[in-house]
Amino acid sequence: LIDVLITSNGKITNLRRVTFLVLDEADRMFDMGFEPQIAMVVRNIRADKQMCLFSATFPPHVEALARAALHKPIEICIGQRGNPAKNVIQAVEVHQPKQKIFRLLQLLGEWSEHGQVIIFVSQQQEVDDLFLEL
Repeated sequence: LIDVLITSNGKITNLRRVTFLVLDEADRMFDMGFEPQIAMVVRNIRADKQMCLFSATFPPHVEALARAALHKPIEICIGQRGNPAKNVIQAVEVHQPKQKIFRLLQLLGEWSEHGQVIIFVSQQQEVDDLFLEL
C-alpha cells in the first residue's frame, strides 16, 4: 500500500490503492471550484478509505459539500466555531520584491527567540526559491 501520496500538477497514481485521504485547506479547495475534482477522487478511491479534511474556517456551504463527501464525519473544533482566535495579531506590510527577503530575515531574527516560525507561501516554486535564499 501507499504510505503517503502527494500529488502535484495533476500527476497521481492508481487511486484504488489509496486508503487514507487528507485534504488540507479543504474549504479553499471547495471555494475555488474544485468540488468536481474532489468528488472524482473520492469516488475512485477504495470504499474502506479514511478521509480527513482540515480547514481553519468552514463556512456552512462548504460544510454541506464536505458532509456529502464524508461517511459518519467527526468534527474536531479548536476554540469557538466561527470566531477568530483572540490572541492572534495580523499585520500587513507591503514591500518591493527585492526588499521582501531582507524584511523576512529581520522578522525571523526578531521572532526566532519565541520558538518555531511558520512561513506561508502560495506556490511550491516560492517554497523552493525561499529555501535557496535562506
